[in-house]
Amino acid sequence: MTAFERETLRYLGNAAPDERLTALLASVEAELRREVQPRSVRRRLPVAVSQGRVEAGGHGFASRALCKNLAGCKEAFFLAATLGAEADRRLRRYAALDMPRAAVWQAACAAYLEEYLDGMEPAMRAEAPGLYLRPRFSPGYGDLDISHQRAMFDLLDLERRLGLSLTQTWMMLPEKSVTAIVGLADAPRAQARGCAACEMADCPNRRIDA
Repeated sequence: MTAFERETLRYLGNAAPDERLTALLASVEAELRREVQPRSVRRRLPVAVSQGRVEAGGHGFASRALCKNLAGCKEAFFLAATLGAEADRRLRRYAALDMPRAAVWQAACAAYLEEYLDGMEPAMRAEAPGLYLRPRFSPGYGDLDISHQRAMFDLLDLERRLGLSLTQTWMMLPEKSVTAIVGLADAPRAQARGCAACEMADCPNRRIDA
C-alpha cells in the first residue's frame, strides 16, 4: 500500500481496505492527479515571538502553542495552498450521485493537499540555507483561533494571487485550501509532528502509529 493510500484511509477514519475500497482508492487517486492541479504562494517574513503572541507583517497571532512552535525563530514562511475549484465541483457532483466515491474523494483531497504541502519543504529549505524548518502550524490548530485566517489572507494577498475567498465563519473557498506558518530556526529541534504532536488522542483521523 502506498503512503498516499494510507493517508487517504486515515482521513476515512482508518478504514480497513477491502477489494472494492482498494479499487475505488486507485480510481479516485488517478482522477485527482489527472484533473486537479494544486497551487500555492508563500512569503518569508521576520517574526517577533513573545509570551503568547507572534507579530509578523503588521499582524498579531495570539497563541501560546504557536509561540512554542516558533520559539527561537526570527523568521517564518507564511504559506497557502489550494486544490482549486475543480476539487470542490467534483465533490459536490459525487455527493449528489455517488456517496461512496464522494467520501473517498473528500479523504483523498485531504491527503493530496498534505502531500503537496510536504513537497514544498525542499524548496523552502533551499531558500533558507543554514536554517531549519519547524512543523507547519495553521489557524484553527491548537489555540490559534481560526479567525487568524484574515491575517493570512492579508499577508499573502490570497484573493488576488490564488483566487481564494473567506466566509463569515473564516472558512476558505475553495474548501480544499490551507494556510500555514513554518518557522525558520538556527538549530534543529527534536519535535513531534502531525498526529504525534496533537492532543486530540481520540480523533478518528489519528494515525494509528502516532
